[in-house]
Amino acid sequence: MRVSPPSPTLSAKRFQLCSRENALRVASRLFNADPGPVSIIRTGSLLQPYRVSTSPTRDDYVELQMVS
Repeated sequence: MRVSPPSPTLSAKRFQLCSRENALRVASRLFNADPGPVSIIRTGSLLQPYRVSTSPTRDDYVELQMVS
């Protein structure tokens, strides 16, 4: 998978932290530490395009869900 270069408005570090790959790493660590449902949610926000949640709401756009 090719990742687009960082936006000029975001630093390279911010771009890395905001990536889907980083959200997947965080979700995997959380899932391995305490097995249970963990979701990666797409937010549509430039500063936080993805977030990880153990209890998404009905309105959240769940892109990936890990279950045991």
